[in-house]
Amino acid sequence: MLEERFSDICEQIVGIDESIRFAGIANKMGNLVTRIYQQGIIPLMTKEETSQYALRAVVRATTHEDFEIKLGRLKYSVGKYDKLTRATIPIPPTGATVSDDKSKFWLLLTLDTDSDVTSIIERKVLPHTH
Repeated sequence: MLEERFSDICEQIVGIDESIRFAGIANKMGNLVTRIYQQGIIPLMTKEETSQYALRAVVRATTHEDFEIKLGRLKYSVGKYDKLTRATIPIPPTGATVSDDKSKFWLLLTLDTDSDVTSIIERKVLPHTH
């Protein structure tokens, strides 16, 4: 089952680095399929605000797809805020490719601001998503 697989992925990702505060997976409509918080973390936003964030993150990421022909496929995007860093990463379900729009999902992460986000994403997170 897809939701169970995504929950396992989020559990693994939160477990690979203590600076990862949150991992969630949203479908192509921006609806959160699953969400996991780092143990001991007090979320900065309510569940409703997190759902709204997921929707907006997916909309932002999909609007950039118009430029894929010239720029290539999005690997991930990062936004750094005063209190945390956010990342949006396209992921395919088993048996699909990232470019398959009908089966695209998005991994949403929040990380501590003092973390090495690029290294964590490229060396630890991406291997779990593809």
